[in-house]
Amino acid sequence: MTPGGATLDSRCRQILELLLPVLVVGGVLAAAIGVHLHDYGGNLTGFVQFGSYFAKATRPPHGAVVLSGSSRYGYDGQFYYAFARDPLLLHDSTLKSFGGEAFRSWRVAYPAVAFLLSGGQQQALPAALLAVNVAVVLALTAAFAVYARRRGWSPLWALAVGLLPGFLLATLRDLTDPLAAATAIGGLLAWNSRRRVLAASLLTFAVLGREVMILAVVAVALEVGIGAWRSRTDEGAVRRRLRDAWPVLAVPTAAFICWQVYVAARYGTLLQGAGTTKPFVTFIYGIRDASRLGSSSSGAWDIAYELLILAATAAAVLSMRRRLSVLSIGAVLLALSVAIGRFSPIWGDTRDSLPVFALLLVIGLENRSRLNLSICVAAAAMTALIPVAIPGIFPA
Repeated sequence: MTPGGATLDSRCRQILELLLPVLVVGGVLAAAIGVHLHDYGGNLTGFVQFGSYFAKATRPPHGAVVLSGSSRYGYDGQFYYAFARDPLLLHDSTLKSFGGEAFRSWRVAYPAVAFLLSGGQQQALPAALLAVNVAVVLALTAAFAVYARRRGWSPLWALAVGLLPGFLLATLRDLTDPLAAATAIGGLLAWNSRRRVLAASLLTFAVLGREVMILAVVAVALEVGIGAWRSRTDEGAVRRRLRDAWPVLAVPTAAFICWQVYVAARYGTLLQGAGTTKPFVTFIYGIRDASRLGSSSSGAWDIAYELLILAATAAAVLSMRRRLSVLSIGAVLLALSVAIGRFSPIWGDTRDSLPVFALLLVIGLENRSRLNLSICVAAAAMTALIPVAIPGIFPA
């Protein structure tokens, strides 16, 4: 074979290695969406999870799938659908649609992107909400494959990110977490590579996607502060660090504060957040609730996943002790936010822990830590058990 032919074959293999994780993740998403779309009679509003209890406030479109009976409360996607109709909160009816959970109005990024994708057409919103999350998960998988290749790692490690159960489950219910988690992960990786503009942009989307992602900005601030302190005796070192970091710190923080102030002005009062509890008590309740699920297999699945979250938290703390970096600081902060947050089994814990597993994976690849990598791979592998362990999520 000629040298030119060998080079072409090598490039083709490299492209296939980059594409394979995207194709696998895309296949899983397509299978899950196809199964549920069939269950919803081809009606995309089924993914929004409208509940009859909130229907008067959320105003489902004509012909929408509206849950009743034991599912009459629906799920969070119905509020983001109402938000996507009016992402600037110009109408009082939009404010009322959030009911007693007005903190969801802080999460403007996902509804705003869906609004833009739909062209402001209400009938196109169900498709736009689903499309945004699918695109985000595939884009993160592709970006991580490229990032891994540039670092000298196999692009196949992107599967351990794209196949995390939280991405799949949040996509199936039109939730904000894929966009918020993906941009937080991307923002921290961009800052770790010192790509300031990209980091600032992604972190801005992250903090406007879910308020807890402000911890990613805090992680950058802590890394910069610690580095400045350590180099304080070097002339000009502190100034250089602050000059490099200020856009990554200032832009997302300003966007976060400005939107919160705007929302408070629209409501005429400061809003309470989603609520917290004592550290790790949430896991006790989560495991208790998981053990009470109707299916023993689904309870066992969620208990195993919560144990993986606890293992990831411990591994993140150990990693930070070994090497202080923006990734290890971010992993610890976000893991602690899961520990004090309030989540429900399966739907809550899987999506709240998304950035923790992804950051731990990168740390494990950098440090060649088998413990870290094993935890992350196990978490992603749990997706394969969903069809048999959690009836109703992936019907057989």
